[in-house]
Amino acid sequence: MSHSDVSFIEVKDPTKPSVLFHEWIQEAKKFGGKISLMNLATASKNGKVSNRTVVIREIMPDASLAFAAQAYSNKIKDINENPQVAATILIPYVKNGKNVIKQIRLSGTAEKLSQEQCRAYFEKESLSSKIRAWVCQKCGPVDWKDLKSEHDQLLKEVVENKKVIEMPETQVAHKIVPYEFDFYFSEGEAIADRVLFKLVGAKWDCQRIMT
Repeated sequence: MSHSDVSFIEVKDPTKPSVLFHEWIQEAKKFGGKISLMNLATASKNGKVSNRTVVIREIMPDASLAFAAQAYSNKIKDINENPQVAATILIPYVKNGKNVIKQIRLSGTAEKLSQEQCRAYFEKESLSSKIRAWVCQKCGPVDWKDLKSEHDQLLKEVVENKKVIEMPETQVAHKIVPYEFDFYFSEGEAIADRVLFKLVGAKWDCQRIMT
């Protein structure tokens, strides 16, 4: 039997995209979805675009997204030249036996956070992430054996000498302050729905758009 349907995004408050954002995050977690990564796109002053997956360090009440990186990394070099960025969070999970695909795209301005806030994120890192911050101190070619040796030496100091790994001064954190949200939702075989929020002056404009 042939069947088709159209997905529907319920917008409870068209003046606050953060409300829908947090609703989606909470539902995804309820049904086993993991919200820990986003794809971050940056562009140099010459317009060269790069994207990569980064860890979301914090989702703030206004739906700003925090992330950390090394100051010498290409993404931070881009941000220093051009703070306009975009990010995508893909949220797949199963609800009531149906495959749910939700995607949140946002565009915004990257703003640097304080070193105190950056340090708070660093202290919550896993051991491997803390070690990585020290052994991966440059962008470019690397000899794997040298990298492994440096890693093993630092790990040994932690295990045997109880060394505390402090945050390197090159560690920085930023947050994306959004001025546009694009919410995409599809369930099962139904046609997807999309809702777009744009910041116009000091107010958010909300409209449903074609997928």
